[in-house]
Amino acid sequence: MLMGLLATLLVGLTGCSTSKNTFPNRAYHNVTNKYNVLWNGQQAMKSAEAELAKVGKDNYTTRLPVYNYPSKSDLGSALPYLDRTIEKASKSIYKHSMLIRGKEYVKSIDDAYLIMGKAYFYKQDYTQAQRVFNYIMHNYPKSNTYNEAAVMLARTAMRQGYFSSADEQLENLHYLATNKKNKKFNVWFNAAKAEYHLTAPDGDKQEAIDFIQNTIDAHPKRDFKTRLYLILGQLYEEMGQQTEAQKNFMKVIKKSSVYEQIFSAQMHLASNYDGSESSRNAIMKQFKKMLGEHKNEDFKDQIYYACSEISRVDGDDSLRVSYLKKSVSSSTNNYYQKTFSSLTLADLFFSQDEYRMAQAYYDTAAMSIPKNYPDYDNILKRANVLKDLVDKLDEIDLQDSLQRIAKMPEGQRKAWVRKMIADYTEAERKAAAEEAERMLALQNASSYTNINTTSSNGKWYFYNQSLVTAGQQDFYRRWGNRKLEDNWFVSNKVQISFEDMAVMNDPNLAKDSVEYDEDGNPIKKRETDPKKEEYYLQDLPLTPGAIDTSNAIIARDLYEVGFIYQDLLNDIPRTCASFESLLKRFPESEYALPCTFLLYSIYLKQNDPKYEHYKQILLTKYPDTDYAKLVQDPDYYKKLANQEKIVEEKYAEVYGDYQNRQWSSVVQKSDVAMSQCQDEELKSKFAYLRAVAAGQVYNEDTLIVGLKNVISRYSQYDVAELARIYLSTFDAQKLATTLPTVTDTTQTSEAPVVETPQSNLTNLFVIKDDEMHYVVLLVKTANLPVQDVKLNLTNFNKTHFSLQRFNLSSFYINNTQQMVTVAKFNNKMAAMDYYNILVKHEKFAPDIANGNIEVYAMSATNYTTFYNNKEGRALYNDFFKENYLKQQ
Repeated sequence: MLMGLLATLLVGLTGCSTSKNTFPNRAYHNVTNKYNVLWNGQQAMKSAEAELAKVGKDNYTTRLPVYNYPSKSDLGSALPYLDRTIEKASKSIYKHSMLIRGKEYVKSIDDAYLIMGKAYFYKQDYTQAQRVFNYIMHNYPKSNTYNEAAVMLARTAMRQGYFSSADEQLENLHYLATNKKNKKFNVWFNAAKAEYHLTAPDGDKQEAIDFIQNTIDAHPKRDFKTRLYLILGQLYEEMGQQTEAQKNFMKVIKKSSVYEQIFSAQMHLASNYDGSESSRNAIMKQFKKMLGEHKNEDFKDQIYYACSEISRVDGDDSLRVSYLKKSVSSSTNNYYQKTFSSLTLADLFFSQDEYRMAQAYYDTAAMSIPKNYPDYDNILKRANVLKDLVDKLDEIDLQDSLQRIAKMPEGQRKAWVRKMIADYTEAERKAAAEEAERMLALQNASSYTNINTTSSNGKWYFYNQSLVTAGQQDFYRRWGNRKLEDNWFVSNKVQISFEDMAVMNDPNLAKDSVEYDEDGNPIKKRETDPKKEEYYLQDLPLTPGAIDTSNAIIARDLYEVGFIYQDLLNDIPRTCASFESLLKRFPESEYALPCTFLLYSIYLKQNDPKYEHYKQILLTKYPDTDYAKLVQDPDYYKKLANQEKIVEEKYAEVYGDYQNRQWSSVVQKSDVAMSQCQDEELKSKFAYLRAVAAGQVYNEDTLIVGLKNVISRYSQYDVAELARIYLSTFDAQKLATTLPTVTDTTQTSEAPVVETPQSNLTNLFVIKDDEMHYVVLLVKTANLPVQDVKLNLTNFNKTHFSLQRFNLSSFYINNTQQMVTVAKFNNKMAAMDYYNILVKHEKFAPDIANGNIEVYAMSATNYTTFYNNKEGRALYNDFFKENYLKQQ
């Protein structure tokens, strides 16, 4: 206090210059910096670290890392504190540093640099963090911050994937760890070395164990210490050293204050099962006890999974499946465990070729899987493949069942309908009785415990754990396990609209759902009441036309199922069975020819003599088809493809001449190309270009005749409509002013536009990761005021990117959308950092989900292309997914 008063007094007398090395100046800047600006920055850093600890949830189903690094998209709540830390550190350096002739006279300036570097590190801006840590090491080699900065520099290199640099940096520090009795430094150094050996490609588990033990010997904080014990136990377990693993798991149980760690250690202890009956009995007895304890209500899924591992060791697949099912069904909030158990069960069924069961559990996993789960994309891909397969198999079964019932004698069919109604009525009665019994039990429990917002002992409801548990159990009985999110009671959120929600709340708002046929007659509504006969009869194929439609559905699905088995599941026996079933049941189907060829190809590759049978069918039944020609000449398609490629290149050339108004060249080249082209649609485009060009070379009559020929010969293609529109302009305008120009595709009184060649659009957008980027928001103006979006963006930038300055602009790109641009970002990575936080923000996520806003990151080159090329804008969505989102 006295020092602060003295410094203030001296400042009043002499000023607060940072360039004059006087005692009053040094006193003022040392005191003011340490106890004001820097202190505020350090407090902001503590708040940031607390937020990072909240979002950095550990996944105990895998080996823990030494340090938990949240995903970049989850940093939103910590960013304001990290930015404030950087701001205060910068202010500390700018206003109070007294660096005179290479010497710093304010002792705490290096601390400001350190918290700045750590803030950048936590923001995962590793380039800036590296610069700051290097600066500290270069300019403050004798300061107290040097050691921590050196270790943080090595950790920064590891996060960037520069493991050789990190190893070299840590080796240079090794002498400090052996020669200095600095416990804090020994913790930092040895933990960093352990992290290196657990993450580097050339890392060594035994080395990691040694450095973790060194870290523990340096007496780190209690929570970090128990974390390291758990990692040690996991490492020893992986190396097959069960005795050492058990010792460390026991230390976790005794010393940890984190129940998740204690529980994980207990699970690992139980999993060290040697297959003996005594061991099994002891472990299962412990599991049974844990299942009965209320504190383990949220951990039952892990207990059941551990039970399944014992069954796996015993080789009892049936019991293992039973425990895994219980693990999935009992999961409450551990989405990693639910995903892990579901995937284990799904993989088990998949390996046994039980695709329906596998699909059900892949689907369960897909609903709960966190985005940072290992192999996330491939898991979702397999889930989607199996869903498609099972949907088609179900459709085949349904159509077969409908046909079987339709073929019944009328009396038998009516009897079947009556039985279905009776079964439904009985099931409904049982459900009502069970619900009444449940409600009675709940009322009895309510009267016994006096359930209301306060319990009998005066506690608020949510402070009474027994009442809360009873409520949770009742909820799970009614709804099952649901994520805490908007519209949690809706199973399929993808297909629900705001209109649907309104109708759910007020049925009177439902619109008239009567549909009409082409003649304006009302179409009979589908029966939805399972207690009426029509409900079961309405889909039966009772007429020849309905049977043909049903057979067409079965044939199509058998064909597509065969492709799924072949291309996506590599199940060749089922592929052949599906195709052969199709040929047997529908030999004249449109799919018979490709199925015959595919079976020929499969059996030929397998050297199975059956290929000869299908070869003869192709040569005798389909001799003039491409398939038969391919059997006779394996290079047939290659030759055909080369020919088509030449023609497509020719079209691009002709189209270029057309744009340049080289009419004679267009006519001549089109004539040559049309004689070589096998693709009728491409030929129609040549014909259209030739008609327009010939009209310019000769006269209007030539043009009119040419356009009429296009309409007559190519009526099924888009160019026929273009020709009709062009012809309609003749009475209104002269030919010279109605000549098609490559500007717009709108069908107005102007001449129509020739479609841009697809080859010109394929590579429309380019990959330039290091180029300056923008983030753009495409806003549907009918649903959302753009000014509101820009205001929300301004507030978002102030909160999450307060150290950066962005420009916002907006303009219409069509009649329904405005493009709001956030500029500028140094490169793709910076733009995607902004994008990842923006799309999760509460102000934007709902409108992004319902399609009112589309958000993209764009390089400057692609931004210009997107703006100028209306036809190609729709292609950017796929480009963005492939080159931006997928690479994350």
